[in-house]
Amino acid sequence: MSPRSLVDYKHPNSRDQARFFAGTAAIGVGIAAAYFGGLNPYWLGWLAFAVAAFSVAGNDAIQTVGTFIESKEELHWLPKVLFLCGILVAVHIYAWQKHAGEIHFERLNSFPEVKNFNLIQLLAPLVLVVITRPKAPVSTTFLILGLFGSQNIEKRLVKSFVGYGIAFVCGIAVWGILARLDPHEYQDDHVPDEKTERYWSSLQWFSTLYLWIAWLLQDTANIAVFLPRQLSVTELAAALAIISLALMIIVRTNGGTIQEVVSEKSDIKWSKAATIVDLVYATVLLIFQQWSKMPMSTTWVFLGLLAGREIVLHTMTSRDQPYLDTFRKVGKDVVLASLGIAVSIFIFVLSSYFYPK
Repeated sequence: MSPRSLVDYKHPNSRDQARFFAGTAAIGVGIAAAYFGGLNPYWLGWLAFAVAAFSVAGNDAIQTVGTFIESKEELHWLPKVLFLCGILVAVHIYAWQKHAGEIHFERLNSFPEVKNFNLIQLLAPLVLVVITRPKAPVSTTFLILGLFGSQNIEKRLVKSFVGYGIAFVCGIAVWGILARLDPHEYQDDHVPDEKTERYWSSLQWFSTLYLWIAWLLQDTANIAVFLPRQLSVTELAAALAIISLALMIIVRTNGGTIQEVVSEKSDIKWSKAATIVDLVYATVLLIFQQWSKMPMSTTWVFLGLLAGREIVLHTMTSRDQPYLDTFRKVGKDVVLASLGIAVSIFIFVLSSYFYPK
């Protein structure tokens, strides 16, 4: 086994962290130099898009492909990348054809197109990278889109918090029923038999497809906001190549440090648990998509679902784990996500001060 294959991407050492932050700082300096050097806004947008493709997809990986990565960690990364990138390309080509060259699925209809980016907008994806590194699940809708449409921030907050509540109730209801039907399956020491695991492992490919499409319909706007609204064939191909590269890096590193948000949750390593989480979460996202075209924080919806699931499973299966530990896990996710919103609001205020409209 090669030394590279032994790298623990979820728990990097101090040297790895230093390299990561040094590289991030270098990119930030490069973007600032390009901005003050008068680089054409068109190319500045593409530069920010490339960073956003990695940072947004990396932060949101826990809620999209996180369960897929966790339960299929032993599978080679290449088939996973080809599967996810194939869906990515197909969905966006469909959107590009249907919406006359646009790939944001109407999520940016209430946001004016930006022709000249300010420095804070360009650096926001890097801020997301820095916050994600210490395992904080940040809402990319607030951190990125918040800088492009302040008039909609209250609506996005309300929709996101309502989403958390609904997902929380769904988590309690769905896994409450499942735990009642078969409480043994959710015990800490439960190990599914090989035949059952293979069956659910096959089904998970379909649940991941369903969830990945649902997420793309919601959150592609968080990346596409840096691009021209209508893309040419060449621009579409370039955009998909950049996102695919970012996705390959994320899958290759098993989700990175933030993957621990999923890893620490009950039995997600088993395909059945991961599949059901994917199906319920994707359904909630699609319902919200039909309810309103206003972008929302899919991060908060995902955390709400996991919170309801963890609490009801602990309560109904009499796990040995103390109640305090369960609520600490749930509370930690909420605190970190709230911290992300606080940082997003601070950056928005900062942007409004230096770049008033």
